[in-house]
Amino acid sequence: MAEIISPQQLKILLESDEIYALIDVRERNEYEEGQIFSASQIPRRLLELRIPAAVPVKVTKVVVYDDDSFRAGLAAATLERYGYTNIHILEGGINAWQQAGHPIVKGVHVLSKSFGEIVGELRNLVPVVLPEEFQKLLEANRDDYVIIEVRPAAEVQKTGSIPGAINIPGVELPLRITDYANTGKTIITTCAGRTRGFIAAGTLKLMGIEKVYDLNNGTLGWQLAGFELEQDIPPGPPPSLASRQAADDFAAALAAKQYAPFISVDRLETLRQNADKETVYLLDVRSTEEYELLGHIPGAISIPGGQAIQNADDVVVVHGATIIFVCDNATRATISAYWYKQMGFENVYVLEGGLQAWIDKGKQLERGIAQQPPLGFIEAAEQVKTLAASAVKDVLADKAKIIDVSDSRAFADGHLPGAYWVPRSWLEKRIENIAANKELPLLVTGSDSFSPVFGALVLQELGFRHVYVLDGGKAAWLAEGYPLSKGLEGVEPDDWHTHLTEYGKEEAKRYFEWEESLVHLPEYMEYFRRKNVL
Repeated sequence: MAEIISPQQLKILLESDEIYALIDVRERNEYEEGQIFSASQIPRRLLELRIPAAVPVKVTKVVVYDDDSFRAGLAAATLERYGYTNIHILEGGINAWQQAGHPIVKGVHVLSKSFGEIVGELRNLVPVVLPEEFQKLLEANRDDYVIIEVRPAAEVQKTGSIPGAINIPGVELPLRITDYANTGKTIITTCAGRTRGFIAAGTLKLMGIEKVYDLNNGTLGWQLAGFELEQDIPPGPPPSLASRQAADDFAAALAAKQYAPFISVDRLETLRQNADKETVYLLDVRSTEEYELLGHIPGAISIPGGQAIQNADDVVVVHGATIIFVCDNATRATISAYWYKQMGFENVYVLEGGLQAWIDKGKQLERGIAQQPPLGFIEAAEQVKTLAASAVKDVLADKAKIIDVSDSRAFADGHLPGAYWVPRSWLEKRIENIAANKELPLLVTGSDSFSPVFGALVLQELGFRHVYVLDGGKAAWLAEGYPLSKGLEGVEPDDWHTHLTEYGKEEAKRYFEWEESLVHLPEYMEYFRRKNVL
């Protein structure tokens, strides 16, 4: 049975050295509007999918919260069902937290972005160039500059970047930068906004490269200044041996200063054998392609270095956990670990010798990405009935109601005609508004393969007697030649989240006002003071 934790007890926990996870189970838009600093966000509807990697040790102290404790109670029940034994619910949710006089913060990836502002604004490590100023410099002599877009390729392909830029993501940049620095050209880094650019440019400054600037407010700032983005941004070429060696030397210098100590293959294996008692995040910071095609240590999480730094709250959910970075040798791992230590994480290590050391010990690598089913999915699937798309009309006729448990964005992208949007996070509470009669047949669909199964199981447990899952989902429906409806059809979603890359001008202005204010707000900076970052 989950225990109740008061706001004051939670405050004491957050300021302690105890190992715990604090999880906000609301949707991303709610979380962005106000959260408890250092909380990780895992919406109740994705709990079974994400919790095994986020909190791998089932005896870990886990505190869940929402606005008023309703969804937190559902989340706690899910965790307990699947073997988690130390679950706590924040009494009264974030509403009670605020009423008790404790602060909340706004935004997403707040820990990383706040730290990015410390690097860019307080430490003065990163000089910036304004978009208007840079445009004039380009017009005067374009050949004097190398523009490097540091976001992941998939994100850059979606949004575009500064005309003439090349794409070298995150901690790939130190491997390649000497090739550009040796040309004598000035290097301009950019991302969508601020944080990733600050960290990238800051890394280059630490390497001793002088002619480096970050484009102020990145591609959004460029657009606010009235300039256009270019859609086709090519990848940067592979590094020369000399450029890689310069990065290796830089990482070795960081390691020599003990910014992140090495851990041996033997020690890693000992920790892995104790994996049911101690949380260890093994983070492989190479590119996704390297992870999949060249192989990785079994159980390692693929999170390219720049994103590991940007999304720390998504990656390291358990506070006080051991974090081990790994790459091919140790260079990218050491640079990533350096920034984690600077951010205030304590138990941070680098696998000495990287994957080569692992291989030299006679140990095997995995290839591809292991597709583990969500927690409890196999058992749930055995308890629900499926219905082929071709049989829906014959079996259910016009009597059934179609329940789509997707998030609202996926629902708007396409759903079965006549479907009701009943998001899984609220299913227990909202289904009564759609189907009060428990003899009514229900067909459950969604945008993934697991949510409808879990949703159907919930409906059965609520007493609905004729519940079916659409076998093969919307893809099977389309394959039969049946249409999908698009749009929200009168639905007023309360879970719609707008990503940074989708911001219009007014949203971008508000975003930059918020981010630039972080270093001046105690509710954001107090954490870093406790961690001796400030």
